[in-house]
Amino acid sequence: HFVFHPSNRFVYLINELDATINVYAFDGVAGLLSELQSVSALPPGFQGKPWAADLHVTPDGRYLYGTERTSSTIAGFTVDAGSGKLSPIGHFPTEKQPRGFNIDSRGRFLIAVGQVSNGMTVYAINADSGKLAALKQYPVGKNPNWVEIVEFP
Repeated sequence: HFVFHPSNRFVYLINELDATINVYAFDGVAGLLSELQSVSALPPGFQGKPWAADLHVTPDGRYLYGTERTSSTIAGFTVDAGSGKLSPIGHFPTEKQPRGFNIDSRGRFLIAVGQVSNGMTVYAINADSGKLAALKQYPVGKNPNWVEIVEFP
């Protein structure tokens, strides 16, 4: 998966088989990407075969998150507004084999689902640090792999 930064100056790409996240400068006029950075979404001490999945940036562009299925974690990063580069916030335990997640339009909540746990966890996003705090867990149907947030006025 890949996502554009809200400024449209940067693109972030998560690599499924090595759980790295690449940061690219985006030249919209020429349609070119230039790699700026590559960081790991794996938690410290990880043992096993990496298997990354989904990637999202908060609407204000300050934080980026990516899921890693083998460790059942969400990696969090701060985004430098000038360079687009990432700095790690931490790794947050989540549903077993997290596949999909999403962030609400105000950037206050992150919702993740686990393909093996058949569950969904709602997290609060700390506006000052980007750290995630689990609020509530819900059972869902079998093999969930996508989260779509529908907001009503």
